[in-house]
Amino acid sequence: MRTLDIKIFSIGLLVILSSSVLAQQTQFQPLPIDPKVKYGKLENGLTYYIRSNQQPKNRADFYIVQNVGAILENDDQNGLAHFLEHMAFNGTKNFPGKKIIEYFESVGVKFGTNINAYTSLDETVYHLSDVPTLREGIIDSALLVLHDWSNAISLEESEIEAERGVIMEEWRQGASAERRMWKESNKQRFPGSQYAKRDVIGDTAVIKHFTPEALRDYYKKWYRPDQQAIIVVGDIDVNKVEQKIIELFSNIKKPENAPERPIYPIFDNKEPIISIVTDPEARMTRVELIYKHNKLPQEIKLSINGYLVNVINSLISNMMQNRFEEITMQPDAPFVAGYATYGELVKSKDAFYMVVVPKEGSETEGLKSVLLEAEKVKRFGFNNSELERAKADLAKMIEKLYNEKDNQKNENYVKEYMAHFLNQEPIPGIEWEYETIKMILPQVNTEMVNQLAKSYVTDTNLIVSIMAPEKPTVILPTKEKIKEIIEEAKKTELTAKVEEQINKPLIEKFPKPGKIKKVTNNDILGTTEWTLSNGAKVIFKPTSFKKDEILFNAYSIGGLSKITNIEDLPSGEFATEVVNNNGLGNFNQIDLKKILSGKIVSVNPYIDNYEEGFSGNSSVSDFETMLQLIYLHFTATRKDDDAFKALMNNYKAFLANSENNPDKAFSDTVQVMLTNHSPRTVLLNMKTLEKVNQEKALEIFADRFSDPADFTFVFTGNVNPNNKTVENAINTYIGGIKSKGKKEQYTDDNVRLPMGKATNYFSREMQVKKVSNCIVYSGNMNFNVNNRTNINAIGNILNIRYLESVREKEGGSYGVGVAGNLRNRPIEQALLFIQFDTNV
Repeated sequence: MRTLDIKIFSIGLLVILSSSVLAQQTQFQPLPIDPKVKYGKLENGLTYYIRSNQQPKNRADFYIVQNVGAILENDDQNGLAHFLEHMAFNGTKNFPGKKIIEYFESVGVKFGTNINAYTSLDETVYHLSDVPTLREGIIDSALLVLHDWSNAISLEESEIEAERGVIMEEWRQGASAERRMWKESNKQRFPGSQYAKRDVIGDTAVIKHFTPEALRDYYKKWYRPDQQAIIVVGDIDVNKVEQKIIELFSNIKKPENAPERPIYPIFDNKEPIISIVTDPEARMTRVELIYKHNKLPQEIKLSINGYLVNVINSLISNMMQNRFEEITMQPDAPFVAGYATYGELVKSKDAFYMVVVPKEGSETEGLKSVLLEAEKVKRFGFNNSELERAKADLAKMIEKLYNEKDNQKNENYVKEYMAHFLNQEPIPGIEWEYETIKMILPQVNTEMVNQLAKSYVTDTNLIVSIMAPEKPTVILPTKEKIKEIIEEAKKTELTAKVEEQINKPLIEKFPKPGKIKKVTNNDILGTTEWTLSNGAKVIFKPTSFKKDEILFNAYSIGGLSKITNIEDLPSGEFATEVVNNNGLGNFNQIDLKKILSGKIVSVNPYIDNYEEGFSGNSSVSDFETMLQLIYLHFTATRKDDDAFKALMNNYKAFLANSENNPDKAFSDTVQVMLTNHSPRTVLLNMKTLEKVNQEKALEIFADRFSDPADFTFVFTGNVNPNNKTVENAINTYIGGIKSKGKKEQYTDDNVRLPMGKATNYFSREMQVKKVSNCIVYSGNMNFNVNNRTNINAIGNILNIRYLESVREKEGGSYGVGVAGNLRNRPIEQALLFIQFDTNV
C-alpha cells in the first residue's frame, strides 16, 4: 500500500536531506506553520486562522469553514446540507430576515460576489469578502455574522417554505447532462458507499416535503465548534481580531455526547469497476482511469517527506499534461484533450486520474490510447528531458510566488488555510517553500520520480468511467470488452518516449533596431509615451503592485470589419487560434512550449469585430522573451497542415453533439437576434468549421498584424522606461518590425440590434423542463465615463431588486442576472441584458 511505498521512497529523500540544513529534522517531524498566520484552537474545539495582509488595503475576508457537508445527511435529509446553506442568509439571531445582505450591501459588499457560500459532499463554506475595515464596527459585524452562522441560524418555518422554490429553481438551472451523468456514475463507481447516495442538490421529493425539524436536526448535530474554523485575512490588527474571536466564540458549547464526524470509505476492488453512463444532451465523451490509493498518514503528509511527495506529484502532472498535449497535436490523435493528476478522490481516498476526451466514433480507440499511456508510465516512467522542463517550470513558479510574497491577495491565503483545516495540507509559508525547493529540486532525479509514478498505475483498485452522448454515432464498448482491452494493454509491446534536444534560439537573426523619435511624459497619469521610428506607440505605466510582473496590451483599430467577403469571416474568427496552434518561426507549438519551459511569459493575439491586438504578461526576467514573441507574431507565423488538421478535428469533436444541447441552441438564438440576423454573424458549429481555411486565416492574421505604426503597445507593472536594457529591447523587437506607415479605422459593417420590439419564442425537447429568458434593452447614448457609470449602476440596482422580488419573494428563479454595457462601435449605444431561468 502507499505507506510502504513512501517508506521505500524515503531512501531517495535521505540522500537529499543528508547534505542539507533539513538534516536536523527527522523525516516525519511536522513542517513548521507559517509564523505570519495566527493559528489557534479554542477549548470548545473551534479552530482559527488570522493573518494581516494589505492586498488590498482597508479590506478583509471573513470565512467560516464547516468540516461537514451533504455526505452526512440521513435519507430524510437528502439535500438539506445545501438547503441549510441557503437559510443562513434568511435570518439569524442577530440579523433577522435579510439583514445580513442589506447591511453589508450598504457598506459596499455585494451579495453573490462577496457574500456567498457553497456546499459540497464533505464541506460547507461561508464568506464575507472584500469587507471594508476602516470602521471597527464593520469588523465586529462581520465576526458576529460568522458567529451566527456557526450556531444561531434562525430556521423560521416561513423562511423555509419560501426557500423551497429557490432551491427547486437552482436544481432546475443546474440539471445538466453533466450533473445527471456524474450522479449516476457515482452509483456505479462507488458501490455500497455513502458517496453513491449523495449529490449535494439532493432529492427533489425531500426538498419539497421535508419537515423543518429534519433541517434543524442536521444543523444541531453537525454545525458545532469542533468541526468549524474561522479564517480572517486582510488589513486588520491580528491581536485585536484574535481577542474578538476568543470573546465571541468561546461561549459556544460543543454538544454533549456529540457524534464523531464519520469519514466514509469507498471500498477496494480487485477487478476493475466499469461505469458507463450516457445522456441525450451530453456534449462529448469523457473517459477516466481512476487508480485508487490510500491517503498518506497525517504524520507523513505534514512532514518534509510528504512535502516532497507533493512536489513530485506536481512534476508528474506537468509531464503528463505535456504528453497529452503532444498527442492531441497529431491529426490522427484518438482523443482531443486530456490530463492526468494525483489528488483527493474523496475524503477517505486519493487517486491517480487520467482523463481523455475521445473523438466521436473513436471512443474505443480513445480508451485504448489512455490505457497505453498509463502502461508507459508504469513500465518506463519519464525521461530526463521531460523532468528537467517540469522542474524548471516549478522552480520559476515558486520563485515568482516568493518575489510576490508581499503582494498576495487575501483569497490566496484563505485557500491555504482552508486546505490545512479540511485536508491537513501543510502551510509552512512561501519563504520556507522557496528555500526548500531551491535545495531539493536540483537533486530530484528520474529514479525518484519514476519510483513514485510507476506505483500509481496498479492492477487493482482501478475504475474505468465513461460518460458519453446517447446517440447512434457514439459507439461504446461493453463492460466485458473494456475488461479485455485492459488486459490487452498490459500485453502490448511499447517503447519508452524518446525526444530530440532543441538547442535553437527563439530568434536566430535579430532585426535591425529602430529608434525613439519622440518622448511624452504625463505626470498626472504617471505614464511615459514613446513614438518609435517605425510609427509604433509604446506607453509605460510603472506600478509597484507586484514586484515580478509586467502586463502588456496592444491594440489597433480595424478587426473583422475589414473583411469584405462574408465567406472569409469563419477563417477570420479562427485566425488567432490557427496562428497559436501552428507555432512561430522555426518551432511548432510543441517545440515552442518546450523552449519556453522555465519561463513565465504569455502573448495572446486577438481579433474582434472592430479591433485587433494582444494581451500578455511576463516575469521581469522574461520581459525580453515576451517582446521576442510579439516580434514573431508580426513577422514569423507559420503554416502547419498537421497542426491545422488537429485543431479542426478537436473542434469537431467538441461540437459533435452540440445540436442536442438546449443551452447551445438558446445562446446561438440570442446571438442571431442581437445582430438582427446579419449575414456577418458567425456561430460556432460544424458548418462554420467547414468554411475555415488555413491559408485564408494566416492571410487575414498577416493583414491585421502587418503594420506596427497602427498599434499602441502598453506595458504596466515593474517596468522602467529609463532602463537602458528595456529601451534596447523595445527598439529591437517592436522598433525593428518593418512598417508601412498605414493608419486604419474600422469599417461600419451595418450590424445593429433590431429596431423596435423583436421577440423569438422556440421550444426544444429537454430532459428537465425549464424556460430560459434573455431580455435586451438598447438605446443611443454618448460614450463617456459618466454614462458608463450610470448604465452599470442601473444594472446593479436591478440585480438587487430582482433578488428581492423574483428570487426571495416569488421563488421564481435561482437568480436573475443583469448587466449594463456601453459601447462606441459601430455606433454609440447602451445595452441592458437581463437573463434568467424558470419553471415551465
